[in-house]
Amino acid sequence: MIMSHKGKFSEYFMIINFSCITDTIKILLHRENPDLLNNLDLNNDEIFLEPLIFAYFNTKDKLFLTSKYLEQIMQGYFKTSTPIKLDNCNREINYLPKLGYYTKSGIKIQDCFIIKNTNIELIYKSFELLEKIFEQASSNNTAKEIIMDSSLFNKFITNIEEAFKLIKENSPQHFKLIEMCCKRIILFKTNPNVTNSFATINAHGMAFINAYQKDYNAIFFIDDIAHQTGHIILTSYFFKKDKIFKISPNIKIGEILGNDDYRDFYTLIHALYTYYTTFTCLNDCLKNNVFVGKDKTEAIARIGFYLNKCTYDLYFFDSFISKFGNIDNALHNEGVLIINRVKQTYIGIKKEWMELISHFNYDNQPYNFTAKIFFETNKFIQ
Repeated sequence: MIMSHKGKFSEYFMIINFSCITDTIKILLHRENPDLLNNLDLNNDEIFLEPLIFAYFNTKDKLFLTSKYLEQIMQGYFKTSTPIKLDNCNREINYLPKLGYYTKSGIKIQDCFIIKNTNIELIYKSFELLEKIFEQASSNNTAKEIIMDSSLFNKFITNIEEAFKLIKENSPQHFKLIEMCCKRIILFKTNPNVTNSFATINAHGMAFINAYQKDYNAIFFIDDIAHQTGHIILTSYFFKKDKIFKISPNIKIGEILGNDDYRDFYTLIHALYTYYTTFTCLNDCLKNNVFVGKDKTEAIARIGFYLNKCTYDLYFFDSFISKFGNIDNALHNEGVLIINRVKQTYIGIKKEWMELISHFNYDNQPYNFTAKIFFETNKFIQ
């Protein structure tokens, strides 16, 4: 599927490899449980982009799941409705995509929660497959320190809905990409030393948002939603890596440049693309005068924070590419388009905001931008 972005995106084409992804999933499902395909509409791509299918195939051995478990999690997609079956669950409370939460005996206790004015579901209660994904993403390989509950939902749902509303109104073309590629937002809280917000191919189509700071507002959620869904968009775009990369995407940056950068080429491009998505969503809001006062300052400060990171990563990207002669020796045209869009946006953002943000002090900022620390360190702007 090729999506042409009009207006300022007129030169940019985002190729979402849904057909490649869904064909791969259909093959995996046929090998695992061929009878299941008889209950599914093979022409409905949405079914085969279900994130829990990815989660199943990436966790089944660790959880000792059988192919019958696929039937359980896919019941919401069946062509004909059948009584809910939960024969293969190990939990008292179970989540079924498209249907909601059920007790082990099949009693429904909660519908799916769809974020207002979107097609994206918000998950704030844990379940078995989700816990395994958290274990894989966590520094201590456990989900015990991950908090997901109704209090977190109640605290942040207004800000989450406001963030999506502002992205949709001010970055409508990019919102379409987000909604196309992201099926669910996972809201959780934990010390960032355990795990930051993330997106993972192990549950492709889900964005995991770590709302661990009490004063997070809609601006934070615009920032983090743009960032994590950016990973999902690019993973979809890069699904067939041989169509993007001329060199191995797994080459370590540090090994080529002789420094301590542990990332590989693929990860570096992901970082650059998520700066672009965050710049886009925050700057579009600023251009439309959505924010005032302290909120406006925070949005600009976040842009400055990522400009610093983007400057650093573009330097390493260009240094890395120079070792291969030029970018055309490392990337096919589809990959070059992405990098050109990142660089064009970076130049425009820098021109727009550099004079102001050059006065900001980011010295005390941790890895994740923290508004409280920023305003304490930059008292002169309040």
